[in-house]
Amino acid sequence: MTIAQYAAVLAKRWWLVAICCMAVGIGALIASKLMTPLYQASVLMQVTVRTGNNLADYNNLLASDQLVDTEATLVTSQPVLTEVASHYPGLSASTLASRVSTTTETNTQLFKISVLDESPTRAAALANDIAQTFIKQQDAAIQQDNQRSQQQLQQELTSTEQQINSVSNQISKIESTTNDQQQVSMLQSRLKALQDRYSQVQDALVQLELTEAENGNFLRVVQQASPPTSPAQPRILLNTGAGLVTGLLIGVLLALLLEQLDTRVRTGELLAQLFGYPVLATVWRVRSSEEKEVFNPKEHAGLIESYRILRTNIGFCSIDTPVNYLLITSSVPGEGKSTVAANLAIFMAKAGKRTLLVDADMRRPMLHRLFGVSAAEAGLSSAIMAMSQSSTTPLPSVSSSRQRPTEQGGILDSFLYETSTANLWLMPAGHLPPNPPELLDSQAMRNLLSNLADYYFDIVIFDAPPLLGLADASILASRVDSALLVVDITRSRKEHIRQARALLRQTGVRIIGCVVNKQQQQRGSITPYYYQAVGDEHSEQVGAALTSSRWRQEHQQAALTGREHSPAAARGVHQPSPAPQPPGMPATASQQRTGSSQSLTEPATPAQVQRVMTPATGIGSGSDAKSSPVPARPRLTRERPGSLNAPAEAAEGPAPRPGQRGSDITELKTLEMPSIEPHRQRGER
Repeated sequence: MTIAQYAAVLAKRWWLVAICCMAVGIGALIASKLMTPLYQASVLMQVTVRTGNNLADYNNLLASDQLVDTEATLVTSQPVLTEVASHYPGLSASTLASRVSTTTETNTQLFKISVLDESPTRAAALANDIAQTFIKQQDAAIQQDNQRSQQQLQQELTSTEQQINSVSNQISKIESTTNDQQQVSMLQSRLKALQDRYSQVQDALVQLELTEAENGNFLRVVQQASPPTSPAQPRILLNTGAGLVTGLLIGVLLALLLEQLDTRVRTGELLAQLFGYPVLATVWRVRSSEEKEVFNPKEHAGLIESYRILRTNIGFCSIDTPVNYLLITSSVPGEGKSTVAANLAIFMAKAGKRTLLVDADMRRPMLHRLFGVSAAEAGLSSAIMAMSQSSTTPLPSVSSSRQRPTEQGGILDSFLYETSTANLWLMPAGHLPPNPPELLDSQAMRNLLSNLADYYFDIVIFDAPPLLGLADASILASRVDSALLVVDITRSRKEHIRQARALLRQTGVRIIGCVVNKQQQQRGSITPYYYQAVGDEHSEQVGAALTSSRWRQEHQQAALTGREHSPAAARGVHQPSPAPQPPGMPATASQQRTGSSQSLTEPATPAQVQRVMTPATGIGSGSDAKSSPVPARPRLTRERPGSLNAPAEAAEGPAPRPGQRGSDITELKTLEMPSIEPHRQRGER
């Protein structure tokens, strides 16, 4: 890890570092407050070394530092402490030894004796007592050494004197008898040596007496100990500071350890490293205190740019190899793949690409909720069954001009639904089959895939189930040309990313990259919020267009005013007349509004889907058309989606009530359809 990565880890887990630092620091403070205060008293002593001008005295001066260290060490010896402890009942020598310390002053003959005790008076008394006891014991030891030396010198002096007397007698005897001059000479030489030795012993004895007199002040007390006024222990500030530093180190180590043990993918850099493919876009998490009917475009400009970047990067991936069939999946459920697929499809359509969004998740489909299609409507499962039962060519060939799907007709027209976004069509999952893998791996599915992009659309986007634990996404990946992995940066695991990469590689699909979803906006993150021109806030509206309650209110108002509530009507585009209602079929929502003042207050049902009769030439509509009309694919009377604030992989539930508060953290689901602003201008809001 680099220094920047370490800093990012600590910035992410700053709370852990702060908790450890404060906990240990406060613990050290409390422990210091609870400790019994100890007072320290010190006595200063000096070791005196007599020096002269000779070389021996100079050597003694050089050894004086060692002598001071030796004396300071002898202060804490057992004899001294035992004698002092005997003066204080209840005090043992071992306890006293733990409270006594000595320190020497550098380049001096001074050393200090310090004593800790609960009582300041007793601490001073102990320090002075130790100093006096040590001086007394040292003086006694010196006197004993001097006495021993004097005895030895005195004995040697007596012995030498006896030898001198014996040699003198021998010389006198020889001179009186034999007068042997040679022998006399030898005895005289010996006598002279004994006399010299005698003189030396006498000098040593005199010097010893002088030294004993001088060493009477060998150790002396320079400064007596006095009772301290403040406790020396505990050192509250020092202990608290040490606790804070220790807690800081513990917090840093824990943060780094948790980062190593964390199996989640926290950053886009780590995701690209694990997945082995680039991150095409980062989708930011949207925070909101309550569910909003229309998101503020300026507030969520960064989210718009996220999908623009994703659309642009997919376009770059299509330069050499076109992306016709794009599979959008995730490693595990709940990562927001349906949301990303829906938003990407809308942005592709806004860029002028004829886009088909297919809900290929036939286990827990979600796109029908995002676009307001009933779960009972026919969709992908029914289309596959229809393709398998049809003996004719699934779709006729069209000219190179690639006309709109509504102008072609074919088996798949019954399963495609137009959204209120131009160039965007939806194929929901339809009825949930018991065997989704068998349907996706069938020849009918191959026929469907081989015709969709070639005949109808510029790009087909598949919202597939998760990769792990299911075979659906792997089967579908082997049938498409490109795949995109959506990763929830807040919950994805490293092992899941590796497994998803392995599964996609086994299918042979071209992996164009991945999308980081639900990225938390952090300090230092680059978002394009600030980089937006004035007046650009309506270029591409963001967010869930309307809640279900708002949708009902608009359609109720449209029913009362007798106008069709659709983006095409708002833009002034001619609406084809509805086809005659077949016998036995209930009237559609549009026919109910034109025939009576009854308002539409419930979501659209399959019976409220009307078929539009379009002339083959694409000019004119209704009963006035001269050419024989051909049935176009179904178009939803519900032109705008309901509440899109629910999680992408959540189960279908009831629509939120008016004024109902949403979760504290809501995600942006799909982009607001272009019909919102015209309706706002017409006062229908």
